Amino acid sequence: MPLGGLLLAAIVAAFGLLLIRRARNTRHRARTATELATHAERLDDDGVGTTVRGPVSVTAPGLPDRTPPAQADTTDGDPALWAWRVREKRSKNRGGSTWRTTESGLAAGAFSIAQDWNEVHVDADALTDEGTGLLRSESDPFEASNLYLGDPAFDVRLGDLDPINARLERWGLIGEDGILSGFEVTLSSGRRTMTPDRYQATVVRDGDELLVRGELDETGDDLVLRGTEDVPMLAAVGDLEERADRLHRVARRTAITGIAIVGFAVLLGGLTVL
Repeated sequence: MPLGGLLLAAIVAAFGLLLIRRARNTRHRARTATELATHAERLDDDGVGTTVRGPVSVTAPGLPDRTPPAQADTTDGDPALWAWRVREKRSKNRGGSTWRTTESGLAAGAFSIAQDWNEVHVDADALTDEGTGLLRSESDPFEASNLYLGDPAFDVRLGDLDPINARLERWGLIGEDGILSGFEVTLSSGRRTMTPDRYQATVVRDGDELLVRGELDETGDDLVLRGTEDVPMLAAVGDLEERADRLHRVARRTAITGIAIVGFAVLLGGLTVL
């Protein structure tokens, strides 16, 4: 059945092309991270915007809409940025399971960043603006292309484990300190599972280092960083150099996999026609 074989080859090729496109987007994020790390050493316009990096000084805290669990609500200082999400484990139609985001948000307070003897105020409204802010069209801050957060700093289980996983955790087989720390038994009924939801968050507090890029407004008494259509806001926490290297590795693996799948699809289509 050449038609069926060609259809299968087309589906396989489409999946490979999707991976190649994802690899291209990841490589773009890696290059952006490298550029940010390079231009964050000095306060000037790099042609794309002005990048500021340094410790934050919070004047009004940014508090999330949803009350966080106690494990994530520390008192180390007022939050400048609070990125959070709630993840739910769902069963797949063809077996297995996957995590999906059911709630998420980004709270921004009023704060400034000190760099090169300058104090640069960051426009809180600009950070959360739908058009020029950090999230733009993405609701999950950990998936937003203009936010470099890395893995969530807090990962808190909401609820109790089912009896099987609770016993495995007591035996030291699973859990954070278990032998199989990333493993758990997934029990499901239909699409829903018995796995508790997880609250994940990264919080930048007073005194923490933060990198922000935007358009620098020097017209008033204070230096203010805002977002525009040409220069949307961008923020990053942690080691950008290490994150850029990791993104490059992910992009490389994804591209190789996508090219191999496309090659297999071409071979499959050729064998079908012969």
